[in-house]
This record gives sequence, structure tokens and C-alpha cells, in this order.
Amino acid sequence: MNETGIERTVTHCVGRFLIDLPADAEYVGGSYDYAFATVERKPMGRDAFQQEVEALEKRLKDVKHDSGTSLLLKTSSPNENIKVFGYWESKDQRVGVDISGYGWINGQRYLLHKGASPSKVEAAVTRMGATMSKLQGREGNTPTTPGFCIEQALFADAGSSSESLNIRFRLKGYSDIVVDVATTLNAGDPPESLLSRKPGVLSALGGLGATLGGIRNIKEGDRKIGDHPGQEWLMKAPNDHGQQAHLFTWEAPGLHADELHPKIRIEVQSGNSDGGLDPRPISMTDKQVLELWDRILNSLRLRPTEDGNEIP
Repeated sequence: MNETGIERTVTHCVGRFLIDLPADAEYVGGSYDYAFATVERKPMGRDAFQQEVEALEKRLKDVKHDSGTSLLLKTSSPNENIKVFGYWESKDQRVGVDISGYGWINGQRYLLHKGASPSKVEAAVTRMGATMSKLQGREGNTPTTPGFCIEQALFADAGSSSESLNIRFRLKGYSDIVVDVATTLNAGDPPESLLSRKPGVLSALGGLGATLGGIRNIKEGDRKIGDHPGQEWLMKAPNDHGQQAHLFTWEAPGLHADELHPKIRIEVQSGNSDGGLDPRPISMTDKQVLELWDRILNSLRLRPTEDGNEIP
């Protein structure tokens, strides 16, 4: 590896953390959840945003629910760039209603969606409006405002009751290499440790490994990153194309209901062709993947913020 975007790094804000990835790591996509709602982003101009919101409102008003009301039950507009709807998605919907919050920030439309009980529509719309009001744009990858980073924005807060992300980056110069980062706020007890689940993983991989050349452990054991005790498991195993591919995993189980100590999982894979890519030979040696792994993992830290609550 040389000075081609692998040695150089770029800092990324992921949730409440920062992580340094190779400069040629491209964001592939992923999923975000916040305040029990899914989060979706779409590039969109202000006029197109307004047209989308107005079209939805018109459809919901014009269509009748089987109960006799229109599909639209409740709306709220905390400001000119936010619109929240409580509604029946279809005329025969019965069990629950839909709550959708639309927000426009700096050329991006954000949509939050969740369900609610029909008897609690008004309260759910009010809560969604409060959640949408926390959403703000961010400049650069290292904002100092406290909160939870998502794509090109963040929810400015001092903590939430529900938040998670699961995102992927792919190296342009080594396109079979992907980096996955996931965090989840533990609502209940933290999960079992990574290595305690190893027998089940090996059992699932066993048939494939026996057929295509076996599974080889490179390294495993406890590994603490910052103040996050965790475990790593680095192995090579046959992928779907019969290649001996790397699968490096580190996981910290986190603490109960602590947004600064969520469950964290980081993975580096080689030989990955998800998304319809043509399978390619493994582009890095064991030594190279280990060097990449250590640089990425050791860079994980809490994002420093202006209130001092999140410390690097």
C-alpha cells in the first residue's frame, strides 16, 4: 500500500463517534434509525421538496378511509422546512397509523417514518415534530454540536432513547475491500460477547469451509478501543466464489441505555462483490489487511463536542 488514498485518511462522523478511513473509501450506503423512526435521505431542491409534500397531503385529503374520514388524520409544521403527517396509508388500514416527518436542509430531503397507535396520533405527530426540529445540517465531517450524525446532517441532542446505524464504505483502489460500521443503543441488556457466539458462526460456515478449503483463524481475543472493552476475531474463510477472503470483526457490547457506550461493530472484508460487482481476486495480503485493520480500529473515538460531554 502506498500514497494512493490508502495511507492517507479522512475522518468520518458516524453516530456519536469519529473514525478515520482511507481517503479513497467511498460511502456505499446503509441504514439509520433515530427516536424509533427510520431515516431516509434524498438529494432534492426546495421546490421539488415542496411539491412532494403538497402532493402527499393532497392525496391523503382526497382519499377516504373505510371509517369515513380522509386518510389524513393530523399535520404539523414546526417551521417552513418541516412537515409532519399522521395518516392511514390505505383505506382499509386498521391496526396502526403512519407517522412521517419531512424536512429539507441544504438541498437534502430527510424523511423519518414510524408507526403509532390510532388513539395516539396527535401525541405521535407532536413527538415527530420535536424530533424533526433537532435535525440540522453539518459542515464537514467533524461537527462540534452534540448529537447523532447521519448522512450530511445530525440530530442535535443530549441523548436519545433509540438510535442505530449500519453503514458501508468501499475502497476505490481495492474494490473488493469493504468497511462496515454499526452502532446500536442497547435498550435492554448488552448482547453476548463476539467470541461467545463463535461456535454458531463456525457451524454456519462449516459446510462451505469443508467444501472449499476450510476456515483459518488469524487472530482472536479481547481488545479495548478507548474505553470500549470488546473482542476481535480475524479469520479467512471461503466466500461464495471459492476465494479465501478476509473477515475481520471487532465488537464492543456496550452498556445499557448509554448512548456514549452503545453496542459497536466494525468489520473489514475482502473478496466482497455485493451490489452486482464482478468478483475479483483478493487485492490485499494478510499483512496489508492487518495494517489497514489496525489503523481503522485504533482511530475510533467519541466525537469531541462544544459542551464537553463527548470526549475524544
